[in-house]
Amino acid sequence: MARRRKVFRILIEPAKDTPTEWYMATSPDLPGLVTQGRGLDGTIEMVRDALIAYFEGRPPAHALDIRVSVPGVAVGKAPA
Repeated sequence: MARRRKVFRILIEPAKDTPTEWYMATSPDLPGLVTQGRGLDGTIEMVRDALIAYFEGRPPAHALDIRVSVPGVAVGKAPA
């Protein structure tokens, strides 16, 4: 039986207190999930790592389907 899919929104914004190539990622769907990275690719990689840590010891009931949203930039889907 295939597991149901759940979409978790990840919001990526330029970090306010660091150089412009750094971004901050949060999720309105996952309270407490916060990470940052250098550049969009680096930030998306950090999001994957943060999700692994977030669900450690209590895996989600659904398969993860991560969609990344950057205000003003079309990024698309980031595979988990």
